[in-house]
Amino acid sequence: MNPAARPQPGLQRAAAALAGLALIAYLALSPALLTVLGIPYDAPYGAFWFKLHPGDYPLLLALACSLAACGNPLVEALRRLRAQPLLAAYLTAMALIFAYSLLRHGPSGSAFFIDTLMMPAAMALVLVALDEADLRRLLRLLLAAVAVNAAIGLAEAALQRHLVPYTVAGGVAVIEDKFRATALHGHPLENAMLTGIALLAALDLPMPPRRRWALCALLVLALLAFGGRASFLLSVAALAAWAALRAREGLRAGRYGYLHIVGASLAALIALPVAAAAVWKSGLGARIFQGLYLDDSAAVRLRIFEVFDHLDGFDLLFGIPPQQIQELSLRIGLSQNLEAIENFWLFMLLQLGAFGFLAFAAGLGCGLYWLWRRAGGGARWALLVFLATASTTNSLASKTSALTLLFALLCCVRAYRGRRLPSPQPRPAPPRRIAMRTGATA
Repeated sequence: MNPAARPQPGLQRAAAALAGLALIAYLALSPALLTVLGIPYDAPYGAFWFKLHPGDYPLLLALACSLAACGNPLVEALRRLRAQPLLAAYLTAMALIFAYSLLRHGPSGSAFFIDTLMMPAAMALVLVALDEADLRRLLRLLLAAVAVNAAIGLAEAALQRHLVPYTVAGGVAVIEDKFRATALHGHPLENAMLTGIALLAALDLPMPPRRRWALCALLVLALLAFGGRASFLLSVAALAAWAALRAREGLRAGRYGYLHIVGASLAALIALPVAAAAVWKSGLGARIFQGLYLDDSAAVRLRIFEVFDHLDGFDLLFGIPPQQIQELSLRIGLSQNLEAIENFWLFMLLQLGAFGFLAFAAGLGCGLYWLWRRAGGGARWALLVFLATASTTNSLASKTSALTLLFALLCCVRAYRGRRLPSPQPRPAPPRRIAMRTGATA
């Protein structure tokens, strides 16, 4: 903090509380629920302030309180950005492409630049000023909310009913041949991505083994309920890789013997087929296991590259407006409202053009590298899985809280780096009685 200003702990506590409120709002207030509440968040109509997620407002208040707690808010903001140059580069790049899109295409379809790409920097600027105790409380709150969301998803899968109607684009009902849970967070793919990164980030937390594996089991089952193939496969693969690396480290350090490794492997070989059979029998994850081939969803991700057949050199250099992107989507055979260009890299290239896209890619790289440098083992796996999964959807080119929640998770989990569960103290051995022998002869 600024040594010239006396920090105000009351404002910092308010900032932490408002940040927690924003996180819960991001997770619980899905676009479908906002539609039910009469808020045209993802509808093609409505005032601009309705186009920002309700979680943005407590987050901006949290940022204002956090900056004001250290004196002059503007001076403090500049000080924090100077202390975090990669984060400053990320925020600068996102502000520049936002300004470019406004000047080039107008305000229509530009709210996601604030909602999706600028709010993560606001969250980071709040969290870097909090102490470790506040960060740990926020992380426990967020993981508890993710666990509740996962449990609701499993209940929806069991009952084959959605808690909140599954709609997009301001109320267009989505009907699928295979049921996918939506829980509180809304779209199944958004749920799956959040669950996957929470699963991997939680690996850095010190917790008893039984509690860790219970949490992992809950979140893996929730991934099946949400039906996101990329999130499920990548998260489970990363979890297996993490477990293998931990086993190797433990073997080298002498914490485990070969018998432990062999026994655990045999137990896994027995338990995994039984668990897989139980999951298959229950029908959980039917969309994943019965769709491991080039189905319509995967084919759409290949068809989207046909848009280049309808663009000229000027469009590629300087971008086209969102309305024209929608028209191109219809021209290549995508369904209006229900299908989109499921690749945010391609979407941003179309909207910003080559020059703007380079600024976007460089800024995003700076932001993700800033997270990478702050992250531990599990958090780095979460970052890699997020980037790979997000690249299979239009997530970062649409309104989503996924990147903000990723920044929050990885900033908060840093508070646990270097902390380990206290090792159990050995029980003192009972005193031994030594019998005194008398009458010994020389």
